[in-house]
Amino acid sequence: MCDTPIQISSDDSESSNDSIKNLPSVDFHSSFSSDNTASSSTNGSRLTTRTTAKTKKKKYAPKTQKKATKKKSVKEKLTEQKAAKTKVQKLNKIYRPGECMKFIEIVMHPTFLDKWYTEDLENEIHMGGVRILSSSDLFEPGLVLWRRSVPSSLVSIYGQVNNTSPEERCDRGLYVITAQDVVTYVCEHTLVRHVAQIRDMADVKLTLVIFGVQDYFKHARKKSKQNNDLVMTEMDLEMAITDLLVSTGCDAVLLDQSIELATLIMHFTKAIALAPYKKAKRECDEQAEFYMRGYNKKCVPVDKDGNGISRLWQQMIAVLPYCSLEKSRALCAKYKTPLALYETLQSPEGVRAVADLGVTRPVIPRSRVRRIGPEFARKLQILFTAEDGNTLID
Repeated sequence: MCDTPIQISSDDSESSNDSIKNLPSVDFHSSFSSDNTASSSTNGSRLTTRTTAKTKKKKYAPKTQKKATKKKSVKEKLTEQKAAKTKVQKLNKIYRPGECMKFIEIVMHPTFLDKWYTEDLENEIHMGGVRILSSSDLFEPGLVLWRRSVPSSLVSIYGQVNNTSPEERCDRGLYVITAQDVVTYVCEHTLVRHVAQIRDMADVKLTLVIFGVQDYFKHARKKSKQNNDLVMTEMDLEMAITDLLVSTGCDAVLLDQSIELATLIMHFTKAIALAPYKKAKRECDEQAEFYMRGYNKKCVPVDKDGNGISRLWQQMIAVLPYCSLEKSRALCAKYKTPLALYETLQSPEGVRAVADLGVTRPVIPRSRVRRIGPEFARKLQILFTAEDGNTLID
């Protein structure tokens, strides 16, 4: 081995130093960290793509659910509206005039039709198209009630879904009693208490019907004097009926023939059947500022084919103040429609043309020829051509 040291010349050293200086500087920490960051970025990008996909799914899932719930809610609303519409149509059919009598039933005791004063009742009821329902549950044989058949619906009661009753009880009732049976109540002053008990038990507005009053007053006095029975006078009966009306609010009807009883029951049946329709009609009329159904005087009917329009046009002119029937006939003969009169009155010479129109008068000897006149023609022009609805016609 030689221990001679190696000598480097200055030129060589400078070149070597230059070469060392010119070498690219490499940072091992930075390279290592960059490799790690690259790998982590790739992994992170995968994670972020996965997380974004998951978040996208999470973001869009509630929207689809909301759309589905919205569609369901819209469908449910439509079905509810259809169900409500069909229910209203059925109820309108039940309460409509002409159809309402088919859904009414008269509830009577089985022994009521066997009475001698109800011989014409069954035929009259069948002719009216009403059904009779015999019920032995009635506590009083002379009681007559009504009920209506209605469509049943689902109702939740205390968390349980049940069907409503297909029958609707009416709040009116009749209590039929003969004059012979009412004598004891009138003479003992217990008629008010007896009728009030029946009214409270039936829970209806009751009307007392007393049958055969004239026959009782004709024949009962002689029999009562012979047998020492209770005698009822006409004054006693009137006082008892007045006391009944004042104390309980129950009215009374006196009848003497079986056909009158049948007619009375049918009148009550028709009134009960039409009561909901008339009530709704009255509520609708009360919402208006004036009663439109009262303005039905001198009306002119017009059919589907248009027959009666000319008479209606003539009536429209005749109802104007200071217009006679002859003037309206003359105007309608010249101007067949309101449009023709309107176009004439809009022209500059329209008022003069209408004013010079001749009016035919009845055949009167030595009668002068009349005209419409400028004053009435001017009023017609204001009526037909004024654009302001508050214009006064003086």
